[in-house]
Amino acid sequence: MTLDAARKWLILANLVVIGAQLVFLFLAPALGYPLQSPKNLELLQIITPVFVGYLGAAAHFVFKHPTPALRAKNQYLGLLIKGPFIVYGLAAVAIFVNFGLSNRADAQIGEGMSIEALTGSMTLCLAVLTGVTGVLNAYLFASPQQT
Repeated sequence: MTLDAARKWLILANLVVIGAQLVFLFLAPALGYPLQSPKNLELLQIITPVFVGYLGAAAHFVFKHPTPALRAKNQYLGLLIKGPFIVYGLAAVAIFVNFGLSNRADAQIGEGMSIEALTGSMTLCLAVLTGVTGVLNAYLFASPQQT
């Protein structure tokens, strides 16, 4: 993966994640998902800033000239760019499915995943994503003075 392709992939992945999470969590209460307002908004406040921060760095980078020269081991770049998003996506879907099923209308009261467990689990997912993506983002969208 080239550095430009990695930048494009990071931008697109962040936009997709933000969009999917916003739509799902805004609609969740109306669709009968067992996450009522304002808890859905509180969860968005936890998870959305990470992705918006990555996009902010990318937006700043677009207007910088010249593009900083970077050297990277391209054979690992694609895996490090895509891997954390894939892990985050799979884990987030599993967490939301678990929360939804364990708190459905016919589930046993008191046996479902708590909102605290949901937010804690999503925070762990963000940690996995941020640990790698934050470093990559810092290099890929750095200003010429920072590299």
